[in-house]
Amino acid sequence: MGSPVSFVLSRMSGCGGPAKSRVTVPKRVWEFVTRERAARLALLAQEARVRILVDGETPELYVLQLCATPPGPPGGAGLCPARKALKALLKETEKELKKRSQRHGEVLGARPEPPAGAAGAPGAGSARDEEPERQCPICLGEMRGPRTLERCRHSFCGECIARALQVRSACPVCGRFYGQLVGNQPPDGRMLVTRDAALPLPGYEAFGTIIIQYVFPPGVQGVEHPNPGVRYPGTTRVAYLPDCPEGNKVLGLFRKAFAQRLTFTVGTSLTTGRANVITWNDIHHKTNCTGGPQLFGYPDPTYLARVQEELRAKGITED
Repeated sequence: MGSPVSFVLSRMSGCGGPAKSRVTVPKRVWEFVTRERAARLALLAQEARVRILVDGETPELYVLQLCATPPGPPGGAGLCPARKALKALLKETEKELKKRSQRHGEVLGARPEPPAGAAGAPGAGSARDEEPERQCPICLGEMRGPRTLERCRHSFCGECIARALQVRSACPVCGRFYGQLVGNQPPDGRMLVTRDAALPLPGYEAFGTIIIQYVFPPGVQGVEHPNPGVRYPGTTRVAYLPDCPEGNKVLGLFRKAFAQRLTFTVGTSLTTGRANVITWNDIHHKTNCTGGPQLFGYPDPTYLARVQEELRAKGITED
């Protein structure tokens, strides 16, 4: 699923936003922010309900575009607080980079090589390595009332992580969910599972095939969908898994995702361009038996591992 800030690095052919929703930033500053201040940037975007996209570039600058995410602030005027917060973060980062460069000769956040044999040099014991992390990944200050998340063991200021978890029940560093995520999949769908022992999938010739059928009747969009009150057509989708131990593990995770309404959503189809239809929701399924990854089929040796990562990113695990 990529890094925690992969959503801010998407390129757009044109978001169509006004100038007041755009920000220009030196490339060295933006690259440092997305690498070193990922948690803070993600929290900013979540609280403001915006996406931050790279909409253009020059040899020295990136042009960033802020786009509202439903139910985000309507129109360009509503984006002003988010733009102001982003500019403040970028300005603060630029000042820090200048100070680093003046003090240590650092460029783009890289640390200078210590003298051979010195503490922190390669092969030498470093007191920094032995000390617990003292900087909060959210506020970048010294931790106050530190709190460590139980599963992933990332630590934060108590107040910072409490605020972050109110926005999204996930670790701001690694994205691991705490609690149960519920999606906006239409509630009246069915997931039907059958097995065909005589139908092996390429790459899994020793096993049969699990056939998953998702069936949704037509319905009306609710308040959680893009266009409440607008009708959407019914649909049937078929997907395939190898009937092997790992395939059955993925099937169990698919059942959980479907029960939590995460497998589908209502929106615009990426393949047909039609709006107000039921679409996949970033949990990739194999909809063909053959043809390889290009045709959403097999063989694809890493698919079962990849889809488990996608599910984990949505909080769907065996435990």
